[in-house]
Amino acid sequence: MSALPGWIVLGLTGFAFVLALQMRALISVSLRRALAEKFGGDHRSADYRSAVVATGTAAPEGEYAAYLAETYPSPLSHLRLARRVTYTAPMAILLSLAWLRFAAGAF
Repeated sequence: MSALPGWIVLGLTGFAFVLALQMRALISVSLRRALAEKFGGDHRSADYRSAVVATGTAAPEGEYAAYLAETYPSPLSHLRLARRVTYTAPMAILLSLAWLRFAAGAF
């Protein structure tokens, strides 16, 4: 049995994981900078960080999180997708490695 499909799945999953990590970082920084521009202060503020984190909940609380949910719905949906991928991709990578090792005998 050929191990090529397993390697392809492993590569695509690894790429998706790294891309999701990058998306989370870039979107988070851009949203915090938008908050700093609107409300003043430094974009590294703990309040702005917690507001971006709070947008991941069903009902974000606080003035900052409400502003983000109202003004930037598309980046927030991309951030939620990136969060889901970073939670599920490591398990998919482990399953791909296990399949390659035990079912395909690739290594």
